[in-house]
Amino acid sequence: MSSCSRTRTKAPRSARSHRKGRFSSSSLATIVADIDDVLTHILSFLPIKTLLRSKRVSKRWLSLITNPDFSNRVIKSNHPLPISGFFLHSPTAIKYSFVSLDDDDDDAINQRTSLSLPLWFTDHSTDMIIIQSTNGLLLCKCACASFNQYNTNYYVYNPTTKQYTLLPHGTTGYITLTLAFDPSESPHYKVFCLRTSSMISSSFHIEVYSSNEGHWKRLVSVPSSSPSPFVEYKDTVFWNGAVHCYGPRTSDCISFDINKEEIKILPLPNLDHEEDEEPLPDPNTLRYLDESGGNLYFIEVNDQSSSDIPIYEMERNSSSWSLKYNVDLEPLLAAFPEMIRTEYYTDRWIYTFSVIRFVKEETDAESYIVLHIPNKAVKYNFITKTFKKLCPLVNDAPEDAFYRFQRTFQFIESLANV
Repeated sequence: MSSCSRTRTKAPRSARSHRKGRFSSSSLATIVADIDDVLTHILSFLPIKTLLRSKRVSKRWLSLITNPDFSNRVIKSNHPLPISGFFLHSPTAIKYSFVSLDDDDDDAINQRTSLSLPLWFTDHSTDMIIIQSTNGLLLCKCACASFNQYNTNYYVYNPTTKQYTLLPHGTTGYITLTLAFDPSESPHYKVFCLRTSSMISSSFHIEVYSSNEGHWKRLVSVPSSSPSPFVEYKDTVFWNGAVHCYGPRTSDCISFDINKEEIKILPLPNLDHEEDEEPLPDPNTLRYLDESGGNLYFIEVNDQSSSDIPIYEMERNSSSWSLKYNVDLEPLLAAFPEMIRTEYYTDRWIYTFSVIRFVKEETDAESYIVLHIPNKAVKYNFITKTFKKLCPLVNDAPEDAFYRFQRTFQFIESLANV
């Protein structure tokens, strides 16, 4: 071999990889982790639970995940977010039981999360009362002692992130207070207040608090064209861009469009009443009004001896009701005979249950209703007639006072800012 011949020496593996445009998996991960735009794009595909745990990875990840722009992007791209569970208000105390819908929860977790506990998220000594839940946020109130006086404070609270904001005072003397929040339309929420115009007046008006403005303002007067007294419209539902106020004895609901700032009266379904007379529902009637899957649903059961639950639907682009489902309880009655009781003054069979939530899924076969029956919560797929016990529940009130009506509030895991 000639003395001038050269001996070739291989370059290091890392150098050859870089020359050829290739990176090792560890170096690629490092590069991705150093680019905020790429990292936030990857993080946006993670479930909310995983994102909450990921905040503990580093201060930088915490900053990225808690950034309002990131949280709004995640919420809007995943709307509507799935329901994770429900808070059930105890009828005898300011306590709440939690019913989980997560399939990965085992019996021990369900047992633990279903205990009745007070709701605290501030340093006040009094318990919080949930007024309403909407798309992951809770509207709450508490009576707080200050200088030997009690003032009622109102909060908007995110139970997922544990963040809350105190609403400015101006809600005293209200009839109905409700929260409106649609993250697919805006990252900001509004709180509406139906109240009397004066102490001696029988006129009413609506005031609104906007989270992006930070103060209350008066909007419109309410026409006195409803057949029911306004003081009975204490329950609320936010649906289709409007706040709907109703009550246990009202034959209609007051609908306020938050964008048009218009009020209209929306009749509730007329459940086979005689045309000449329309008796108002008995205050102990089981009644339910809420939205699911983009539509509005209404349930009313006047006869506790009936094993059918009629479910009425109003579609988003409609203004009339139609009977959508007729839920047959017979499979549940056969599986849980403790639901069957004898009415003491008629000796007839009556059925003890309350409606926690109706959930409309993509198909009818996947849709279900969550019921509170004696000592437990049950998820019932009424089309396939299959059911699942969710968790044990303790009924600490008389049956007649509990199983006909119960306040429930949905829990949705959300990164929404308050």
